[in-house]
Amino acid sequence: MGLRPALLNLSRAALLLTPRIAPAIPAAAAPALQQVSLMFVIPPTPKTWQKHDKVEVIINETSVSKFEQSLDTQKQYDLKAELSQFPSLEALFADLALRNGIGGTKPSVGLNADRQFTGDGAYERKDKLTARISGLVLDVKPNGLLVVEAREVVQSDEETSTMVLSGVVDPKDITTSGTVQSGQMANLVIRVEHQGQVKKAGEKGLIPRVFEAVFDF
Repeated sequence: MGLRPALLNLSRAALLLTPRIAPAIPAAAAPALQQVSLMFVIPPTPKTWQKHDKVEVIINETSVSKFEQSLDTQKQYDLKAELSQFPSLEALFADLALRNGIGGTKPSVGLNADRQFTGDGAYERKDKLTARISGLVLDVKPNGLLVVEAREVVQSDEETSTMVLSGVVDPKDITTSGTVQSGQMANLVIRVEHQGQVKKAGEKGLIPRVFEAVFDF
């Protein structure tokens, strides 16, 4: 046996005894959070508001006004006057002379006045308005704020009720269902008008208003 075949046999034996390293297996990608969590919620995409989009306004306004006033005035006058000299008309026309026509008794005038006024006034009013009204976006400001106006007219026979609402809304305050609270609106204006027989029945007539204007003082 030669040297070359012996070396070949030794090389083959060394290869058989050398441990082989398995090729690296790529690890599986980690699952996404929404695939394994039951509490994960995908945030909704912010809506881009445009003109004529609808916004529902929830009105829940309560106002309380209370005023109290008290007035107490008192005035006194004391005026006295006496006429000591006055030209005599008889001497003036008869003799063309100026002489004092006041005799020994001098006329006098006296005036006394006393005035007192006491007045108390109280005013208290409570208003509460709850309603839901849908409005439209009239304008989108450069900073993203929305100008919203809503109008509702309800007519029943001869009775008409009109509600007009306007204000400025921040899109972040609008819920995903398209509603916003009236307290979150800036420059809020709410106007409610009623027309019909019910309103006329509650108004004062001409004669009571005239008497109130005359005797108000």
